[in-house]
Amino acid sequence: MSSLTRLNEARERSPCLGEEEAEMRAMGKQRRVLLDVLMACWGLGSWLGVNGVFMQLPLLVQRLPEGWALPSYISVVIQLANVGVVLYVVLRRLFPRAPDAPYIYALLVIGTLALFLNGFLYAETALVAGTERSVSFLSITFFTGFVGCTSSVLFYPYLRHFRDVYLATYLVGEGLGGLLPSVLSLLQGTGGEPRCDYGPDNATVETVYPEARFDTTVFMAVLGVLSALSLGSFALLHNLATLLPERVKPAEADKEDEAAAEGAVLLAPRWLTVMALMTVLNALMNGVLPSVQSYSCMPYGAEAYHLAVTLCAMANPAACLAGVWLRPVRGRVLAAMLGAGLLPLAYLLATALLSPAPPLHKETSGRALIVVAWVVVYAVISYARMWVYEWARGGGAAGMRACGVVTQVGSAAGSLSIYFLVNYTRMFVQAPPCPLPRL
Repeated sequence: MSSLTRLNEARERSPCLGEEEAEMRAMGKQRRVLLDVLMACWGLGSWLGVNGVFMQLPLLVQRLPEGWALPSYISVVIQLANVGVVLYVVLRRLFPRAPDAPYIYALLVIGTLALFLNGFLYAETALVAGTERSVSFLSITFFTGFVGCTSSVLFYPYLRHFRDVYLATYLVGEGLGGLLPSVLSLLQGTGGEPRCDYGPDNATVETVYPEARFDTTVFMAVLGVLSALSLGSFALLHNLATLLPERVKPAEADKEDEAAAEGAVLLAPRWLTVMALMTVLNALMNGVLPSVQSYSCMPYGAEAYHLAVTLCAMANPAACLAGVWLRPVRGRVLAAMLGAGLLPLAYLLATALLSPAPPLHKETSGRALIVVAWVVVYAVISYARMWVYEWARGGGAAGMRACGVVTQVGSAAGSLSIYFLVNYTRMFVQAPPCPLPRL
């Protein structure tokens, strides 16, 4: 029996796991807990900085000169950081036999330094073409995005050196890169709604923003420590001799890659469909949705925005945990989930377009509805992305790299398109925090 036939039979009932292996994974058997912990801590560092920046948006959009348009600037800066992917591809061409570990070490060091620097320099602004801009914050955020973008095509292929049961725990760690900043953001608080101090005859107004429990400097410093933990965890999982039995033998990995390459030719339409889905999912999750979230949520108040951002970040690791303990759903079930998610997606996009006066923006029910809609959409997209990553694992290193590439293509397409809509049209309108009364 050919290796391709064995692979196809093993995946017949599940997009990436055989039924027996899925049951073992669901029961938590045949795993090294130490490696699970190290995988999760390593995955924590991939998008930690980017997630941390977005967690601070409820505070930053009120304080930095870009205002509600700041998320669209951040999304574009992060996509420009895809130059890291190009640099990695060039280095692989120049040094084809070089291992991935040195690149991973360098990437995590850059991410750690960027977080600490951003904590102390984020408030520095400069005039660009006569307009005040957050040059320091956006420049350092570029390097934070450099880490996240490059990790998509660097970290996933490295995972092929370990048994595939550890992919989900790595994804849990990647999700923790959103969960831990969100928990920290909850502890930080938003400080509440701004206070409006009107001058004589209501001719002028000064907006006073209440302070959070601790500032952005402390927030970024804590994330810097977590990024250093990610770096240390990778060093351990890469070098500990006790984890060698959990590695895939090079000969077996090469055989699986060869079979996966044959399968990719036979199943090309299926691969194209799944990769197209992954492109759309990432265009939404990493481009469109973060850029319009301020317009969708801020009319309902800073606290609603803060809660939506925080709970959306928690939805991602929750979806990944489902991948650890539950079998992957069938393709038809996933399609039904995505179809059901279209309704809340349409609602939150409508609220962004109708800003600054979306439906129920003065009602408590409106605030609850907008938060729930955002969380549901993020949960569905997060689970769908995890499903695709698991499915692509069947394609070996080539499949994982393809998944990483379409992730960045979709993210870039979504970010650039929404950037121009936000900043060069009047489709999305920001309301002043303290409007002057009509005389």
